[in-house]
Amino acid sequence: MTSQNKSEYKTTVEDEHWRNEELQWARILSSGSPAKGIVLLYIQKACTAFHEFEPSWKAGALDEGRVEFFRQRLAKRVRQVLVTMENNGLDTINGAAELAEVLRSIESAKTLDELAELTEKMHTVNHLLSDSLEEC
Repeated sequence: MTSQNKSEYKTTVEDEHWRNEELQWARILSSGSPAKGIVLLYIQKACTAFHEFEPSWKAGALDEGRVEFFRQRLAKRVRQVLVTMENNGLDTINGAAELAEVLRSIESAKTLDELAELTEKMHTVNHLLSDSLEEC
């Protein structure tokens, strides 16, 4: 993987899936498109929020009474991705409609279980959008 400044990026990740994902991020970030890089960053932040939320909920570390708090926080992350995509002409790429559907699901969730169930969907959309960013 060589970036525009001809520096080679060397990953330390051993897991093949994670390594390929990290190398894809490096390619997108070194593509010369600030918009794609920022969208990628926001997608990763949103996906990470879900990946931290879900195990915390399953471990019993969260209060069910705080569903509105978590719904707002997760929706804000996803909305930021969508707004950034729209502002930069990336709102029609493959995965944008699916991300909008995730946002609608977050906003309509009534329980923390419903929010936690969106984690895998968010992860799948993350991959779809990352692939699209690399291709466009």
